[in-house]
Amino acid sequence: MMDISVFPSVYESTRSDLSRVSNDLLSGLKIDYNDESYMIGKLALQEGLSPHRLINTSPGELDFDVLFQAALLLAQQKAGSDFSMTMGFPFEMYQKHSDMAKQRLTKSFDVLYDSSTFATNGATGKQAATIQLRNVDVIPEIAGSVISLRYGDDLEEDDDFFVISLGYGSMEGVVSTTNGIIRRTATSTHGMRYAVNMMKEELQKDYYLGFKTEHQLNVAFQNGKITVDKRSVDLTAIRRKVLKSYFENIIRPALANSFQDSDFATCSKIYLVGGGAYFTELTNRITEEYDGILSVEVPDKPEQMAVKGYCLNTAMQFEDESTPVGIDMGNANTLIAVMDKA
Repeated sequence: MMDISVFPSVYESTRSDLSRVSNDLLSGLKIDYNDESYMIGKLALQEGLSPHRLINTSPGELDFDVLFQAALLLAQQKAGSDFSMTMGFPFEMYQKHSDMAKQRLTKSFDVLYDSSTFATNGATGKQAATIQLRNVDVIPEIAGSVISLRYGDDLEEDDDFFVISLGYGSMEGVVSTTNGIIRRTATSTHGMRYAVNMMKEELQKDYYLGFKTEHQLNVAFQNGKITVDKRSVDLTAIRRKVLKSYFENIIRPALANSFQDSDFATCSKIYLVGGGAYFTELTNRITEEYDGILSVEVPDKPEQMAVKGYCLNTAMQFEDESTPVGIDMGNANTLIAVMDKA
């Protein structure tokens, strides 16, 4: 079993004293980093003016470092102060950043946070947490989903299969065999952000969106509605239109260029993972594309498949006494999985 925590991947600097504005650490994340205070996740959305994050950052960049320290703080609640972990990057970033990430992250972190946002007892104010990362592994994001599909408790897939990860920052696909992934089939291209930006362009033809952030637009895209000038605007028709365009212009060509007839000879299933797998307007088009060729499967909680795989990878790679942890630094949400070894 795993305990999974999730917070929006956004942050904003603040100079405000925020006392008792949330119920717990997850909803009241506020840390100090490089002499600046930052609201993170739900707290940034609640109290901030422009919560944000750059896309696909890496260790050493402010966006990554602030959100990563928040993730470590949450992992410490369940795993203690000394543990091993796995995280992932998209294929194109993995080649460049994996070794550097391991070197920079395998160390001790001192995280300074403000418990005044949620604490109701005497132990409020600035607190320090020292967290030792004993071992760190970095794998391709989609490899995390493959590990979860093959070794997780839910599916334990034994056959060869296709998997498509419909993430916010990137869409990735690969063929997984019992011997490993086929690197030739690996593809990485624009994620759901492409469709969200198309929605924004459509909306701007008729509405003034003000200073709405990318995260706010993504949430509206998910909900199928947005409030503009105090009025609710239905987005379902626009969403259907832009997802059709996203599939035809981005997903279909990417998969056609990567998957060959020899791959279809050995695979009978395609798994859809990532947050984009919740949109039936998109999954139905993928189902139609492979009708009579592949069985299209969407696992339960598809957005958690990668982080579950990271956690499983930690348990398999590092046979130590520490609690296995997986951290998924997603562009829309950050997920932390801690294995219950009981």
